[in-house]
Amino acid sequence: MKPLLHSPHPASPAHEPRLTTALPFVGRVGELEQIRRVLTAERGARGVLVAGPAGIGKTRLLHEAQAMASHRRLIRLHGRTDVTGPRPSDGVLTPSSTARALADLTRTPGRGRPGPWLLSVDDADLLDPRLLPLLDEAAWQPDVKLVVSVTSDGRALPSGIRALWSDSALIRMDLQPLDAADVKRLTDSLLSGGLGQTSAARLAQMCEGNPRLLLEVARAAVEHRMLTHDDGCWHFTDERLPLPASVLEMIDPELRGLAKEDREVMELVALAGEPRLTSVERFCEGHRLERLEQRALLRIIDTVEDPARPRVRIAHPLMRYALSCGLPTLRRRRLLGHWLTAHGTADLIEHDDCLRLAEWHLDALETPPRDLLDRAVEQSLREQALPSALRLTRAAWQHYPDEATADLHARALTAAADFTGLTAFITAVRGRGPAHAGALREAETRGLLLQARYAELDALLPALPEGEQAYYRMVALYFRGRFARAHTEAKALRRHGPEAHALEAGLIMMGSLCHLGLPEQALSLYGTLRAELDRTPGGPMRFHADSLEELHASALHYCGRFDEAEGIYWREYTEALEKHHVRVDAQRGLALGHLLHDRGIIEGALKCATFTSSYRVGWRQWQVKAGIHAALAAGALPADRRPAAPLPEDLTMEEAGHCAMFLAVVRARRHHEQGETQAAARALHDAVTSAMGDGAHADAAIGLHECARLSLPVPATPPLHLEGAFLRARADYARAYEARDPKRMGTVARTFADLGALLFAAEAYAEQARFHQRCGGEKAATAATAQARELLRRCGPVETPPLRFLGRSAPLSDREQTIAGLAARGLQDKEIADRLCLSVRTIGNTLHRVYRKIGAANRRELQTLMPPSTDPA
Repeated sequence: MKPLLHSPHPASPAHEPRLTTALPFVGRVGELEQIRRVLTAERGARGVLVAGPAGIGKTRLLHEAQAMASHRRLIRLHGRTDVTGPRPSDGVLTPSSTARALADLTRTPGRGRPGPWLLSVDDADLLDPRLLPLLDEAAWQPDVKLVVSVTSDGRALPSGIRALWSDSALIRMDLQPLDAADVKRLTDSLLSGGLGQTSAARLAQMCEGNPRLLLEVARAAVEHRMLTHDDGCWHFTDERLPLPASVLEMIDPELRGLAKEDREVMELVALAGEPRLTSVERFCEGHRLERLEQRALLRIIDTVEDPARPRVRIAHPLMRYALSCGLPTLRRRRLLGHWLTAHGTADLIEHDDCLRLAEWHLDALETPPRDLLDRAVEQSLREQALPSALRLTRAAWQHYPDEATADLHARALTAAADFTGLTAFITAVRGRGPAHAGALREAETRGLLLQARYAELDALLPALPEGEQAYYRMVALYFRGRFARAHTEAKALRRHGPEAHALEAGLIMMGSLCHLGLPEQALSLYGTLRAELDRTPGGPMRFHADSLEELHASALHYCGRFDEAEGIYWREYTEALEKHHVRVDAQRGLALGHLLHDRGIIEGALKCATFTSSYRVGWRQWQVKAGIHAALAAGALPADRRPAAPLPEDLTMEEAGHCAMFLAVVRARRHHEQGETQAAARALHDAVTSAMGDGAHADAAIGLHECARLSLPVPATPPLHLEGAFLRARADYARAYEARDPKRMGTVARTFADLGALLFAAEAYAEQARFHQRCGGEKAATAATAQARELLRRCGPVETPPLRFLGRSAPLSDREQTIAGLAARGLQDKEIADRLCLSVRTIGNTLHRVYRKIGAANRRELQTLMPPSTDPA
């Protein structure tokens, strides 16, 4: 087998891909914490034995452990390099310098040597046997701790290492593959500029949680120019990923030890992915499969979807990758021919195998039958397998060009957000004549909608049938934040429109009802839609038909049923990640992040909005939403923990669309930090007026709540019609603040706390404490302050205006808080006076009152008591 390295599309010299110099430490936080506990414990185990297959991340974990234990003197051994060398004829050993240090460690009396020590041994299973007695002796020294890694591949460990574990000197830790979320984070950090969404999904799927394989494949792609730069990120130029020589070197010993027949069975299994055991038994005798299983090369797995029919997979991802990617073309074609022959009868072409069978045909350089290809395309679109969808629809158009295959390929390009490719495809198809052009008019409309090019969309709609016009008009209204009109259009479409759009119209109704402040009605509608979807499973997806459970959770969220909502969000988000559903993982992550923000878990919310390049999905609405929610979370963090602002400054409220209220909140917070209270109030008041004009009472309640959180005047509005305890509590906070009513604010605080909105509850208790202090109720203020602090301990690091000077004996007025905040940022009296349109004398007098109230003598002490906020970028 030779490495697969070729470059059909060399990268432009102006855009050369570069690997990042430092990869994040992901997925092993729990393991590192366990190592820390062992290293700091005075009794118990002497260290940790880290086991796992090659490339799983053992060495990186050892490096992190060494950095964590920097107070210990370090001796580092590596099994591949620290050998004592051959025994000379005179019988005297010639140890390496590291081995000499180990020997000195064991010979030095405990009292006389400086310590403590950390002995780190990587690849201990390859360590020279003559060093094992020294290792054993070092393990029992009173001031020595060990971290040891071994490669576990089914073979027995050296007796010396096994003895340390058996004697409980070492706690064994078996590393598992990275989970889907951590793989996403790692793939996103491999390249400067990031890896494109579809390419990241392909790489994550092929490497199956093995960090070494991820890195080596990316390195090979960079070195051999198999990446192209487009739309700000990198993409693989070929359908087959490279096979690095380094990966072959790691698996070469195992491959060399395989008999010819065993190797062919391994190749067949690798090419098939995870074939059924009954299918593999057609090619392989039972005793050979049993032998491969005993050698830990093959593994039999039960699937949740079909537990009665187990599948076969190659045990280690490096070997699985090498055998599936590195076979020569003709051998690959011959072996795939065996699978196609075995599955050629109709009774074996089952629904869940259509995608696999069609790709086997293409890999074998054969044309799949039309009916198989059609079913495989529908399956790939339904399951959001976008790399497969693009490949299959391209083949469908190439071999069976008609209106149906043209539309399918256009849909796949839209799902993958390849709008440049979509435009080129539409142009090419129309150049062939009018026969297929009609089918692409709807594809062009979809593309305009998802790029938020609404003016061009409106111009194109009259060319569509009436039912399609109503559908696209409905979705565009929702994306643009016209929730009342979107709900009306969706309701009419469900009653009188094409049946194909009934489900999505119901979903738009659910989303609109939440913004309108009627989430309980959205929950009622959910039951109807769930029954409809269960009656008609399958079929291609458009924009939202995969979002029913997400909208169900959103309605629960708006009702204040946070625990139920979070359970659904996590389930849907994890499933999208594990199945490598591009864009869907971003959509689910943003929804989860929104809930975490409202719970007060701000760092978790920020991670959901920023950790993956999937948000550069090309669908404008999700990119804007990601930027706004990331900025929303960042604005609630302390100044020293805020990342760079992820939101473009020139983003308009019109472009923000269905996230316009959250954009107004972000901008109001920035104005407030600068002391521009009038601009902050204007941003929120305008957004509340706009929301009320559209009947979006939930959005209006959010705006009113944010006014009170920033100590801004709360605008007068007609009575809000709100369902659910959470939305009502947000509006009640504003009214309680406006009335400076401690009893009413206490009720709001308890409601938030009962719902799980920890930060909002803490802020309400902080305001209640201020109100009590103004009324002379010191005892009640102290109790409210204690409640706020207890809730904040569960939130993590946060910093918001209501929490400033929490617990101070003398409360600050709204103006005093604003002036104190600007002074803490280093602004001089004249600068503050200019910003707030006050006199310099007023600023000075106000600051003197602040100093007396909080016990500060000068600005320096003020800055200590009140850390400055960062300027908006």
